[in-house]
Amino acid sequence: MRLLLSEPSPLRSTYSNESGQAIYKVERPAKAVNWTANICRIVPNDVPGAEDMQDRFTPFAQLEWGSLGSFMIRQSGEDMDMSTFMRKEGWGFYGRHRVFMAPDGKEYKWKMGYETSTLVTNDKAEKRVAVFDPKNYVINRRPASLRIFPGGEHITDTIMATFICFEKIRKEAEKNSRWLLGGRHY
Repeated sequence: MRLLLSEPSPLRSTYSNESGQAIYKVERPAKAVNWTANICRIVPNDVPGAEDMQDRFTPFAQLEWGSLGSFMIRQSGEDMDMSTFMRKEGWGFYGRHRVFMAPDGKEYKWKMGYETSTLVTNDKAEKRVAVFDPKNYVINRRPASLRIFPGGEHITDTIMATFICFEKIRKEAEKNSRWLLGGRHY
């Protein structure tokens, strides 16, 4: 499954399949004091005679980044601190990879790369489950996309929620590294 982003940033975008049907949306309330994002999925339309998947969304996760760096995820009515939900493990280009337990009982690891993220199984095989391809302005001007491979299609909601969390962490680390380099991006 390949989800195309409506915007270059995954943190404020609509994710559509290759046919153009919106599947997920990340909404950011304008008036929030802290950085907040609602992750929504499309739901079937229950209006008789209307098209079934007519871009009607319902939130399934909310992320909140506090002013002191605390990060919470709210999913299924449960608040979880990000440090326990996605533990740090190993090192990537901008910082630590993150490991989480999915509803299927398996552990997965988001690997931090340069301008990209890759989700793999957290075992010796490290089989790719999903990969984020940022917008490419040079090659065919293709949009940013999140590719979810067949081994991860049964946990797409979890992949979406953890991807947005991880991208927020990665973007903050990227911004901080530029600041440490005096504003230059190498």
